[in-house]
Amino acid sequence: MSKSIHTISIIIYDRDTAFKAVTAILHDFATDILLRVGYPMKEKNIAIIFLITEMTNDEIGAISGKLGQIESVRVKSTSLKI
Repeated sequence: MSKSIHTISIIIYDRDTAFKAVTAILHDFATDILLRVGYPMKEKNIAIIFLITEMTNDEIGAISGKLGQIESVRVKSTSLKI
């Protein structure tokens, strides 16, 4: 299966409970993450993370699924058609 470029938007609605779990998952997939941009809003206890990845469809499904199972986390992934 070939790798393609994907974007992933992650919104964390409760940084106190979810941030460590999200960071651990992103660390597991670090070799396939080309860009990671985060915007923490400490005063509102939320964070937004944007990723550009190069993964297979199975890998993008795995990371999206793992992140989506964390309470107070919402994930949206998009595949680039190049």
